[in-house]
Amino acid sequence: MSALTKITTVEARLFFREPTAAIMTFALPIGLLVVFGSIGMGEDAESGGNAISDGFLPVMALSLSAAMLGFSVLPTVLAAYREKGVLRRLSVTPVNPVNVLSAQLLINLAAATIAAIVVLVLAASAYDLGTPGQVAGFVLTFVLMTAAIFAIGLLVAALAPTSRSATSIGMLLFFPSMFFAGVWTPGDLMPEWARPIRDVSPMGAGMEAMQDAWDGAWPGTVNLVALVVVAAIAGLASARLFRWE
Repeated sequence: MSALTKITTVEARLFFREPTAAIMTFALPIGLLVVFGSIGMGEDAESGGNAISDGFLPVMALSLSAAMLGFSVLPTVLAAYREKGVLRRLSVTPVNPVNVLSAQLLINLAAATIAAIVVLVLAASAYDLGTPGQVAGFVLTFVLMTAAIFAIGLLVAALAPTSRSATSIGMLLFFPSMFFAGVWTPGDLMPEWARPIRDVSPMGAGMEAMQDAWDGAWPGTVNLVALVVVAAIAGLASARLFRWE
């Protein structure tokens, strides 16, 4: 068994023993879908409901789940390991820092994927919101968006000295990300100056591209390229700047 496999297995057990992580991963997106789906927010204009796409609710739920994991859970866990001396003890072993970061990335990506499957099944079966019209584009966008957000979370974890500072930095990133993603203000109502930022910010680009895929179109090139660039730059920077203590 490789070092990465061993680390991932141990970290996975610890992840699912932590109730906060489980709540953020599963309860948040499912709760949002249930609450807003129950009041008919996902209905389209032709059915007499709100004039929003059927895909908006599941797309928003998946994006917020990935953001909470990437901006809060992931950096806080790693920063807590540094604060408690866990990483210092690992530093005297043959463990490569890339393996530690990769294990956390894989675990959180797997959790986000499970949450996504539950949300999509629930959206289609319980609230008749349908499924993505462009499945391949939707899956590709979800993976790239999650990878980009998690890469930023890893960068925060690599730099934050304590769990409290990691949480604070993560929240400072989380709330502006929701604004630029159009969670509070739909894209058409967003100020002109904010729309270009939405196209390239991880949550904004991800939600926009997933919405396109849900409606049957291939995700926009600008959105996909932005996600790849953010994931690559933040991921490489986190590995280079990672500190044991």
